[in-house]
Amino acid sequence: MRPGDHGLLGYADTEERDRVVGPFVQAALATEEKVVYITDDPAERLPGLERCSLDLAKLKSSRQLRVLSRREACLSRTGVFEPAKLADTLFRERESAFGEGYRAVRMTMDSTWLLTEPGGPDIVLSCEDRVDQAISPSTMAMGICQIDVHRCGTHQFNALRKSHEVVMRVDAEFDDGILTIRRIYGPFGLQLRGELDASRHSHLSEHLLRAMASREGDIHLNVAGLDFIDIGGLNLLAQHAAELPRGGSLILDHLRPDVENVITMVGWNRLPRLRPGAPMGGAAS
Repeated sequence: MRPGDHGLLGYADTEERDRVVGPFVQAALATEEKVVYITDDPAERLPGLERCSLDLAKLKSSRQLRVLSRREACLSRTGVFEPAKLADTLFRERESAFGEGYRAVRMTMDSTWLLTEPGGPDIVLSCEDRVDQAISPSTMAMGICQIDVHRCGTHQFNALRKSHEVVMRVDAEFDDGILTIRRIYGPFGLQLRGELDASRHSHLSEHLLRAMASREGDIHLNVAGLDFIDIGGLNLLAQHAAELPRGGSLILDHLRPDVENVITMVGWNRLPRLRPGAPMGGAAS
């Protein structure tokens, strides 16, 4: 991200959230940048700060780390959300960062709780407008708005996407310009883009094994962006599917018709733990 960027993170589980927000926070605190995190959680439980070696007490006393409760940042005395108060808080923290000697300020808040308020979706959009006004014109501020996609309808999330310049996602696990492997969370698994040939089988195997070790149950592979896969690659998928614990399957989402035809032709479609998932253009489940 760059100063002035106002990003949206729609996360499917806490691991996905932590793998985006954690580096965002840590990168600031490791340099001369300020962090403003609006949350009711204590600093030591925040993404990137759990079990870290940073002196959180020192960071807070120097105001490089500002953990503000919702009541401090955006609630009225009676506990009602006030968009104007949120805007004032962000402007104040942004301006004070420069006076305190920090070269930039990073701001973040999880807005999911606002969806449960009366008129929640409209409140969230109003909130995002205020955040954008505080961040986008600045040459030293950047922010990430967090939202739990499981508690936000598709229409609501699409509206939120339009109100942000940047949509955040987890960094690629592997990317050599030919094949990209990225961890995904809704549903859990890997996204493959590019071409999978013999020279890249070991990379896919490594990341598949990591995914299988970290979660029980099904592993999804989103292969909509996979332009080529050789027979050896398909055989690799069949082998890993057979190694999944009982009850788990390797599910191939968005299979291209030509790849699905090859799988059917060699009979791998009859393997009990390797199966097609969402069709091309459909939603994975």
